[in-house]
Amino acid sequence: LLTAVPAPLLLGLASATGSVPVTLGLAGLALTSLALQVRRLRSAARVVTRHRDNLARLAAPAVARLVAETDPFTLRAGREQEATVLFADIRDFTRLCETVSPGDVAAFLAEFRCRAAEAIEASGGLVDKFVGDEVMAVFGVPHAALDDTDRAIAAARSLAAAMLIWTREREQAGMPPVRIGIGLHRGPVFVGAIGAERVEFTAVGDTVNVARRLEQMTRTTDCDCVVSEAVVRDATSCEARIVAVQPVRGARAVLRLFAIALAT
Repeated sequence: LLTAVPAPLLLGLASATGSVPVTLGLAGLALTSLALQVRRLRSAARVVTRHRDNLARLAAPAVARLVAETDPFTLRAGREQEATVLFADIRDFTRLCETVSPGDVAAFLAEFRCRAAEAIEASGGLVDKFVGDEVMAVFGVPHAALDDTDRAIAAARSLAAAMLIWTREREQAGMPPVRIGIGLHRGPVFVGAIGAERVEFTAVGDTVNVARRLEQMTRTTDCDCVVSEAVVRDATSCEARIVAVQPVRGARAVLRLFAIALAT
């Protein structure tokens, strides 16, 4: 503390011989300490506010509104809630990229992400992130609703339809089709701003992990969309057939897995 105190205050305190100068010197030390604490708090607040502003600029519109309207420290604290999570990725993505240039791969991914985001957001979903050829979306964030699962299923069907339209366009140009696999799961998630210098607003937890595992299982179950029993139970109308009863990595119990038709 003393190293941060201005020299005049220390000199005044050291040369003081009476009670009044000493009292004034101690008061000066206390005020300086308080000023330093206020300065540190303001600096921390500016950092948090900057992270919030960055999130608001980079996030999806629904998240941007939430970030802009929420206290930065509340964003950091986050919350736990129920949500329906969707994962989708492109089948045989590596093979699709083998005969094209890196620039063409980038253009392909940009087109996929644009079409996927449009389909998901049209059903009221929130695109949480894109990782390579994979997209994660959540339904019920930032605000939960009774039809979150129904909207997630609708988004899965819209996403499949968007890929079908894109495939027809590509086939006319002599390019291979685009097929996707989709996984859906419902359960508790933690939602909040996570990270230190690189902060992202995201949903995490076992529910997210299981949804991703279900998407991966579309490759071995010969189904375009695999969903958990929690999704089937929460949906108001969902024609589903059971495809497996087995443990899923990330889940705490053996799950009954269902396939739903994506064509309407």
